[in-house]
Amino acid sequence: MKTSVKLQVPMDKDVRDKLEQKARVLGFDSAQAYIRVWATSIADGRRINIGEDDWGEPSPEAVKRLNKLAEEAERDYKAGKLKGYTIVEDFMADLR
Repeated sequence: MKTSVKLQVPMDKDVRDKLEQKARVLGFDSAQAYIRVWATSIADGRRINIGEDDWGEPSPEAVKRLNKLAEEAERDYKAGKLKGYTIVEDFMADLR
């Protein structure tokens, strides 16, 4: 079993608050969890990307493909070909 230790890092409250906010946007439950994942990857010699990079814009080909799919879905929806749900249980039953 591994031994856990605490690492205390003094920082400005504003920095801590912004880090906490960024961690939650990225799906972490706390800044500590975000730092733990980052520190583990650094210690293991791995580089990870946790939402720091801007994904940019899709290529023109991807835009055409996505627009075509959206148009098909809209057409099928208006034609009544797509199943709709008003009760979560019905939707979940279809997923199973």
